[in-house]
Amino acid sequence: MILIIIIITALANLADVLLKMGANSAGGSLSDPLAIFLTPWIWIGAVLGVIAMAMWVYVLGRHHISHAYPIFVGVGFINVTLASWLYFHEQIGARRLAGIAMILAGIVVVHLLSRGEAPSPAPAAATGAAAAVGDGAGDALPSGEGSG
Repeated sequence: MILIIIIITALANLADVLLKMGANSAGGSLSDPLAIFLTPWIWIGAVLGVIAMAMWVYVLGRHHISHAYPIFVGVGFINVTLASWLYFHEQIGARRLAGIAMILAGIVVVHLLSRGEAPSPAPAAATGAAAAVGDGAGDALPSGEGSG
């Protein structure tokens, strides 16, 4: 599952980079919305973003969000930082590199600590808050506790 999360993240980050390229080529201002609307990079980025979102919904339906989201965000931060350096020539200082190293370590820890946990697809009936936190039914205390 982590490979799918990394692929989705790469796709979403590619969409972000293309949107940035489109914004730059359109002048980076909302003063001429038609220029932004007619920029091919914007359209390609938007389509890739929608595809990434659809894939992300698939993952969320089959995996713990507390495991998937930190990986998605951490890998995304690393990808966008590297892409901004490579394509937009943004500077990456020593502090940012140290932060990236810590984020990467955090991704590894989150993934390794979650390996024993089975993915949990949401139950079909879990549509309301009561289903998420328990509605009281079946929440009885073990025998002998709470009485008295």
